[in-house]
Amino acid sequence: MIPEEAKSEIRKRKEAGATWTGIAQWIADEYGIDIHRTTIQRWHDKEVYLDFQEPDDIIVETDIPAERIKLDKKVATHKAEATFYKKLYEQAIKDSAKKEIIVDAIKNNAPAFPSVKISHTFKRGKGTTPQVVVAPLSDLHVGDNVNLEQMAGLNQYDIDIFNKRLYGWTTQLLNLVELRRNVAPIDELIIPMLGDMVSGDIHEELARTNIDNCMGQMIRGANLISQALMLLAPHFKKITIPCVVGNHGRMTRKPPMKDKYMDWDYMLYQWVAAYMRNQKHVTFSIPKTFLNSFEVCKRQILIMHGDSISGAGSNMAITRAVTGLRAFLQFRQTLEDDMAPAGISDLTSQFDSVMMGHFHRIDEIDIGTGAIHICGTMKGGDEFAAQKLHAITKPKQLVTYWHPKYGNVGKEVIYLNRYDNSEKKFQDNLNEVWIK
Repeated sequence: MIPEEAKSEIRKRKEAGATWTGIAQWIADEYGIDIHRTTIQRWHDKEVYLDFQEPDDIIVETDIPAERIKLDKKVATHKAEATFYKKLYEQAIKDSAKKEIIVDAIKNNAPAFPSVKISHTFKRGKGTTPQVVVAPLSDLHVGDNVNLEQMAGLNQYDIDIFNKRLYGWTTQLLNLVELRRNVAPIDELIIPMLGDMVSGDIHEELARTNIDNCMGQMIRGANLISQALMLLAPHFKKITIPCVVGNHGRMTRKPPMKDKYMDWDYMLYQWVAAYMRNQKHVTFSIPKTFLNSFEVCKRQILIMHGDSISGAGSNMAITRAVTGLRAFLQFRQTLEDDMAPAGISDLTSQFDSVMMGHFHRIDEIDIGTGAIHICGTMKGGDEFAAQKLHAITKPKQLVTYWHPKYGNVGKEVIYLNRYDNSEKKFQDNLNEVWIK
């Protein structure tokens, strides 16, 4: 409390140019009272304000009912909340618009490869029933740096090795298809891209040891993958590429529940689609959901990355998660057509089989209507798996064959480390200016 006898002196000292800290020190020395400088300032400002008011302008306190005070407080609170959420909404609109502008700019301005002619001299074997090849690309981890010495010679990985393995995967896939065409016509190829296409920087050690930053991983990966697709394009009449994002490409430290699609994988897919836009027989599905689906030989295949499954990748945990997914997706069947939201992705309400990545192995789990296919990794084992004493798997990718009557009728495994010393690879040289 400011002493009454000190008030006139405070005003005099302030008018003479004294600081609030100095005045507070003077009161402490003179009266032995510690008063914070802001308390003195508030008292002074109020006194000066009242001195300059006309008598009619001075606020006169009146008896206001307690109910009215409570009501006014509620009104003020709701007004403040409305202002706050309006700001959040406006910011969300701006952020969403920025994201869409970036994607539209990629689609409209990225240079595309010239259109290639589809070969009409496909080998025709003894069989007449056409089959479809489904060859996932999963867990490429472009930009990761797996050190051969630290891995005790078990594996090595960088962008150059990724390039060689990708080239090997492409040529081996074509060889396998040509062999299969001895027994059945194959005109269609489906390449599910199952996420973790880039190494990302979600862990401090990845950010420190990656070969390139996230933007470099994304654009270099998109460039190389597009070249692989261009090598495949002349050999099929139809190529479909459904995509889902993984967890390594996320742009947040913690796994996001909202805007999960804002991921370097998503940007990579958009760049690949832009590069391939002149190939009219190559189509993409790049949804904003963490799930996607496609149809092959009248079977519905659900695809996901697999990072939403807990349980360390055990068969029981994966099967339990897929059972939960059936219930989750069957809710869509309860919606009448006029209730279903417009513009939502064509995600199926039922599925026969599942394809996923994330667990860095090739495995198959029977689920009655089909199978869960875990599709491998192009990277192979790394320092994390080695030091945690996890199983170190070879870098490999799955290839499956589908029949209109019998469904999945075969599979192959492409082992990729055999190409590590190959001289054949795609061109990894981007211009200084990407778009001209």
